[in-house]
Amino acid sequence: MRRLIPAVVLMLAAGLAVAQDPPRPADQPGQTGPSMGKKEMTAIVVSADPTVKTITVRKEGASASTAQETLTVAGAAVSRLSSIKAGDKVKLTLTTDPTTSKESVTSIEKEKDSGSDKP
Repeated sequence: MRRLIPAVVLMLAAGLAVAQDPPRPADQPGQTGPSMGKKEMTAIVVSADPTVKTITVRKEGASASTAQETLTVAGAAVSRLSSIKAGDKVKLTLTTDPTTSKESVTSIEKEKDSGSDKP
C-alpha cells in the first residue's frame, strides 16, 4: 500500500502538468505552421519610406485624413518600397512575429486598375 500512494500522486501530478500546457499553434484547427500569423489587407498608400523601411497607408474607403497606419516593412518587401508612390492601391501581407507579437509587412503587391487596361 505504501508503494501505491506515491505512484498515484505522481500520476495525478503528471496529468495536471499536461493539462496546463497551452495548445501548440499547429494543434489549433484551421491554422497551419507557415501561414499562421499572416493576414492580408488592401489599402491606399499615403507614403513609403525605404530609408526607415516603413509604409503609411489608409484602409480602403476611409477618409484621407483619418485611419492612417504606419507599418514596418521587412524581408523582400523592402525592395518594393522604392516603386510604390502615394495614391497607389496595394495588397499587403502582414506577418506576426511569434516571439514579439509585432506585425510587419512581408509582401507588397500593386493592385491592377481594371479601367486602365488597354486592348
